[in-house]
Amino acid sequence: MSPLALSLTLLLGQNPSPPTLEELERAAREAEVKQLRAQVELLRTELEAQQSQQQQDQERLRTVEQREALVGARAQALEQLRQQSVRSMSSGYQWMITADQLLEKGDFSVGPALTYARQDISEALASAAGSGRGETARLIESALGRLTTLEEAVEQRDIYRARLELQSAGFELHQAWRLSLQRSGASLVNQE
Repeated sequence: MSPLALSLTLLLGQNPSPPTLEELERAAREAEVKQLRAQVELLRTELEAQQSQQQQDQERLRTVEQREALVGARAQALEQLRQQSVRSMSSGYQWMITADQLLEKGDFSVGPALTYARQDISEALASAAGSGRGETARLIESALGRLTTLEEAVEQRDIYRARLELQSAGFELHQAWRLSLQRSGASLVNQE
């Protein structure tokens, strides 16, 4: 007897006849099928949730890999800027030594040496500023300013003041050079 017939029989006040074995087996199979469908639906929901989580994890992984690639590329670019700055400062320093040697001999024809020194030091300043090395850039900028004062002293034929400015510029440039050799410290890579 079906559940509908059973409930109608009870509603009408009739005594139901006991269900047959076949009806009991069919009801058991239907209950088992419903239970299996519910389990399948639960498994499908769990699988969809796992797939969604896996997609989110893959997207996060791609984002992290992209960020690492960008940071790596930026670090490489900053390292190249640092190395260029060190080379430019070294070259500028050599031109300053040349100028000092000329001044030591009393020769005021230091214009070309100072021009080359200024070009190299200006390149070093651009590299230092581009790599976020503020203190290094400040020292280089100060050394450049001293070269201007040095040229004024040379025009006035004041060898003492010219060599003093050259010495101060050399000291500042050397300090900037030492700072540039240090790879650690604040840079634009770790200032995300």
